[in-house]
Amino acid sequence: MNPSRKGLRVFLSFAALCVFFVTWTKSISHNVGIDAQPEDNLNENVSFLPVSGDPNDVLNRKLQLDQEQSFAEIEQSNVPWSGIENAEWCQSPTEPPLPYGNCEYDSWVFRIPVYGGLTNALHFIMKGAIWAFEEEVCFYVDEWSPTQSRLGAREPVEDSISPFLERYFERIGMPKDSEPIQKALNSNQVITPTYQQIQRHEYGRFSSGLTAIDNDVRHKKRSLEILKLRDIDNILLKKQFLHRFFRILPQLRYLACSRLRAQGLEDEYMTLSVRRGDKILEFELELSLMPYIEKAEIAIQTHFGGAPPTIFVASDDCSVMQEFRELRPNWRFVGECDNATEDNGFVIADMKMWTTEQTDRHYEKFISEMIAMASAKYFIGVSTTNVTYWVYFMRHSNARDDTFALVDADGNLAVH
Repeated sequence: MNPSRKGLRVFLSFAALCVFFVTWTKSISHNVGIDAQPEDNLNENVSFLPVSGDPNDVLNRKLQLDQEQSFAEIEQSNVPWSGIENAEWCQSPTEPPLPYGNCEYDSWVFRIPVYGGLTNALHFIMKGAIWAFEEEVCFYVDEWSPTQSRLGAREPVEDSISPFLERYFERIGMPKDSEPIQKALNSNQVITPTYQQIQRHEYGRFSSGLTAIDNDVRHKKRSLEILKLRDIDNILLKKQFLHRFFRILPQLRYLACSRLRAQGLEDEYMTLSVRRGDKILEFELELSLMPYIEKAEIAIQTHFGGAPPTIFVASDDCSVMQEFRELRPNWRFVGECDNATEDNGFVIADMKMWTTEQTDRHYEKFISEMIAMASAKYFIGVSTTNVTYWVYFMRHSNARDDTFALVDADGNLAVH
């Protein structure tokens, strides 16, 4: 073990016994400082990653095989396809859930809040979970602190949906009532990373998640020793991690995939993701749908042999279905919107007045759309929604950059 890392381990153990971190400065790859209470401070660059373990782990070998050709070097993706019902997100998971309880260091834990809409919350939690696994510490997800999650918050407060995430997905992280979490809470050894800290830890700076497509940071080698994953391409590691982290409940997965099968998605198809709603208030969006059509026409030539495929439209504003059909009456557009009434776009502030039934209907639609977007041969979306960044990592490990286009960004930018 690197001597500086070993020193940090000893220091943190001592700090845990003292209930607070004393002010200190120490160099380990960069200059790192942690001071005051662990609840209030966490340097996003610190790493205590050990270097040991079995190099022949099965999942590690699988990812190494995926990297025989660099992610960036593959000119065109090749994802096996035999109908939506056989797509990976419509099948039971083939890999086990993450071993949340295998925490090498249990003197302190991460608390990861639930912020924003669903895909923003999931992506934030996943980046925090990867950090926790790097440090080999336990973490739990808190929908009530430091602020209540807007996903489950309802008025009056007693009508709130809690827990919210476990209504649709398998539990992420350790249960709050588990012994390691309760021990840390009782001794005030809980660290709550901020949004900025998690972003900087993940990207090295505050980032929107887009960077130059040829930026080496996209394909830097990463390791998660506790999962026996070593020197894995950054993007492939996050795709692999997501498949063990994000697990849709079986009954919801079955419902969503039954709905998609009814859309006739037997052949390879394209998906268009159109986000309006409160994003119109946050960004100066391009409301015309022609940029989607123009990107689709390019993809038809490059990936569908010149024949327009079925196009699945995922949108929080269902009025786009008619607009697309008027723009290209000879193309076949399908989507969950044909069976829904979301004509005004998703506005997260409105959720506080939703009933449980309204909430379930919305997320049954949205999760169906997520599966459709992740399974499509070609995705066209927009950079101003977190849906885009989440779906990028949901997509098959063989679905590379050539199958992912953004209407508001040129081809020189990509997700990382």
